[in-house]
Amino acid sequence: MSIINLWYYMNGYIIISIRGSRSERLINLAINQGIILRDIRRFDNIAYMKVDIEGFKKLRPLARRTRCRVKIEKKAGIPFFIYRLTVRRGFVAGAVLFIFLLYLLSSFVWFVEIVGTEDIEPRQVSEISRELGLKPGAFKNTLNLEKISNEIVLRISDISWAGIEITGTRAKVEIVEKVKGEGPGEKGYSHIIASKEGLITDIMVISGMAEAAAGDTVTAGQVLISGILRPDPPEFEAEEEMAPDEGSVRKDYVRARGTVKARVWYEGLGVSTLQVKKYEPTGNYYTSSYIKIGDKEIFTEGDGQNPFDYARLNQSKRTLRWRNFKLPVEVVHLQYNELSLLQKELTPEEALEKAALQAEEEARRQLSSPVEILEEYKEILDTEDEQLIEVRYVIETIEEIGKEKPMVLDN
Repeated sequence: MSIINLWYYMNGYIIISIRGSRSERLINLAINQGIILRDIRRFDNIAYMKVDIEGFKKLRPLARRTRCRVKIEKKAGIPFFIYRLTVRRGFVAGAVLFIFLLYLLSSFVWFVEIVGTEDIEPRQVSEISRELGLKPGAFKNTLNLEKISNEIVLRISDISWAGIEITGTRAKVEIVEKVKGEGPGEKGYSHIIASKEGLITDIMVISGMAEAAAGDTVTAGQVLISGILRPDPPEFEAEEEMAPDEGSVRKDYVRARGTVKARVWYEGLGVSTLQVKKYEPTGNYYTSSYIKIGDKEIFTEGDGQNPFDYARLNQSKRTLRWRNFKLPVEVVHLQYNELSLLQKELTPEEALEKAALQAEEEARRQLSSPVEILEEYKEILDTEDEQLIEVRYVIETIEEIGKEKPMVLDN
């Protein structure tokens, strides 16, 4: 909407129709007196136009002078909208009440979801949460989420960490269970590695040692949380010749646990030309059939050659059988449907839209569901060919990239 149209909408305007043999005289008089008439259109003997409220008041005496009939077709703008609201007070009161109730209902928790439990019963976590006030119907502003999380960890010994996140009217209680103790040589040790490239935004270690930090750019397969526990280095290092061998440093092994969130970028590339080739069927076709016995082909109809410049082939095969025996004989039917080649000229806008759509579809195919999308944007790439338009579409997400990888220990 332009600035002028916005101005008229805020002040209100009227769409009118003028009927009469002297309608042109009326329009000229109105213009001479400074009445602004916009979007004048004429259909048969009726003229349509837009005029503001003050202009319409000045137009009425001129209509009587020229013996023309002026009819209001539509009233638009904020003043008329406000007037309609004052007339429909019941409707306005109902809308305000609805918005208030919607806001009020969104201030409560209506759904509680327990995730991350494997050996622990979700019902046990749910009952403790309910005792602490986290239940359907709880007022969100009265909940101390940190206190509830800590209390859940204290009451259930098999939980090492609990976190609560409220989104809208849904509360999600995320549970991380303690890792069962395992002696040296037992299986179950692992690392947390990056499943894809990204920029780490948050890393939380439950067990193991962090090998990356927020702000680091990591590649797929890189160790993020190590399952090898090394002792902290001494505050003052000894001289190099007195340093102990690396093999003498004691190492403990655990199953690495934790979460790693990162910004991940997905890219798609789309290409379009200003000339597009399109094939359309003409309705003409050519059929051919043959019997295939082993490697030998015996044609019963036609010669199997495509007689058209452009065609689409439809082929069907039928194997001969006798009772339960499959005979080495096939009956093959070929049908060539003729196509005509059409070249369509696209405008630069149409070609850009086509390339952008292709790039966006390619980028979205790479997404793992569900992910949090932060930003989407497209970029027109420079090409040496003026007939070629190339677009790059980028989707930026925040997602969990940590993946557990079993550790193989040397005997």
